[in-house]
Amino acid sequence: MNNASTIKKPIAIKIVTDIRDGHMKETTAVEAQGTYYKKDEVVYLTYTEHQEEVGDIKTLLKIKEDEVTINRTGAVKMKQSFRKKVKLEGTYMSPYGRMDMMTYAHNIEYKKLQKRGHLFFTYDLTLQGQSVGKYAVTITFKEEEHEHC
Repeated sequence: MNNASTIKKPIAIKIVTDIRDGHMKETTAVEAQGTYYKKDEVVYLTYTEHQEEVGDIKTLLKIKEDEVTINRTGAVKMKQSFRKKVKLEGTYMSPYGRMDMMTYAHNIEYKKLQKRGHLFFTYDLTLQGQSVGKYAVTITFKEEEHEHC
């Protein structure tokens, strides 16, 4: 059995999220060390994010040709999928309680070049039945180079 396609590679990952709610705009950015691997034509990115208020959150991104799934565990638990032009339900659990989510993705674009990748997707987010804005997420990653002596 050849496991060459599932070799995990260390990556530097950057996630930039632009949120628009009416005339208000907010941008957040997270940079982390993570892992990239591919299995059965599905790309997986994993990383851990530390948030001062709640603690560590482990994130797994699953990228298919037409769908992205985000699974977060730890201080926050969330599972949400994004599929172009489809409304999908999910849940968000934090120390403050559970919220029902719904997303409607407008766009999903993924490109993998040699040793780097780029994922861009836009969606409308609804929490507990209330629209909370339009989101644009840009995720870039590059394989970490190892020094050889």
